[in-house]
Amino acid sequence: MQKIDYKEFLKVLQETKGLHNSLNEILKYDFIYHSNKIEGSNFTPEALQLLFEKNIVQGTHKLDDVQEAVNSFYTFDMVIDTLDKKLTMDMVKEWHGSLMYRTSLYDMGLAGVLKKYQNEILGANFETASPLEIEDKLNILINNFNLLEKVTIDDIARFHLEFEIIHPFQDGNGRIGRFIYLKHLLDNRLSLKYMDGESADEYKKSLGVSSVENIKPLVNYIENQKDFIIENQNMF
Repeated sequence: MQKIDYKEFLKVLQETKGLHNSLNEILKYDFIYHSNKIEGSNFTPEALQLLFEKNIVQGTHKLDDVQEAVNSFYTFDMVIDTLDKKLTMDMVKEWHGSLMYRTSLYDMGLAGVLKKYQNEILGANFETASPLEIEDKLNILINNFNLLEKVTIDDIARFHLEFEIIHPFQDGNGRIGRFIYLKHLLDNRLSLKYMDGESADEYKKSLGVSSVENIKPLVNYIENQKDFIIENQNMF
């Protein structure tokens, strides 16, 4: 990894929250664009900026997609505000509630609530956890990760896979899983390589063929992505 001042990067990232054309905003738009595109969103980076800054919807989108896109920006801020704090179940539920605010899931009272019935996960070759197992499995996953002394990209990728296998919510599992992934990278000062919406099929395939025992396909996918920090060194 190219030599970078990670401490300075995080300092500028947090201090430029809410500033136009800042490091924080560039990461926010880039991360949200790619994460939402993986879920089928057809918002372009420019359309996302127009939506958030001017409240103008460009193109044709479902109402929930528009609301979730807006909510993603507030959820991103919540995630960045927790840097260097241990991940908790309450954080995960709060982020999900934020992501689903004023969507159909929110109207049903299910935003931030662990799912009560089984739901299919598309594009993956594994069975999700049964509703009765979800809370215990998620607590164990979070607690075991928090006990790690030195976290590697393999540990983070494995957590991401296990989170998606547990699939705790009715909707939004992929996006919440990637928000957690972002936090884990930043907390552990690792290369900021995240999932690319342009290679969504490759990402989903790497999840589908990975396992807790063999996380290499997902790690290989991650290692082939751009490093946001290196690409934006001129911003800090």
